[in-house]
Amino acid sequence: MKLSRLLVAGALVASIGATAAFASYNKGFKYYSRYIYRTSHVRSTVILQNLGIQLPSQLKPLFKDNAKPLIEKLNKAGYKKVAKGVEQIARRHKLKDLEDFLIGILNGKIPASCG
Repeated sequence: MKLSRLLVAGALVASIGATAAFASYNKGFKYYSRYIYRTSHVRSTVILQNLGIQLPSQLKPLFKDNAKPLIEKLNKAGYKKVAKGVEQIARRHKLKDLEDFLIGILNGKIPASCG
């Protein structure tokens, strides 16, 4: 009886831990959908491809200094609405969530609506 309760409690704790690990990716997807995709209708894979970003190590330096390098690069590439969306996310929410979402995209975790 005690063993079964212990196993159930362990499974519950493991599921909560797994959910917390994906929380920032999911928040980043929500922010991307709200602030970037609704205004520009540009898919995340297209943005990353046109910016020439293929690895997470290429993406991380763009999020330094409140994502100013990323915003400048987006403006130069002609994605002014996307840059404005990134600025809004930087002001209102955590850029780390957006970064985690884009890293997930680079690692192949692409939601159906963003492919």
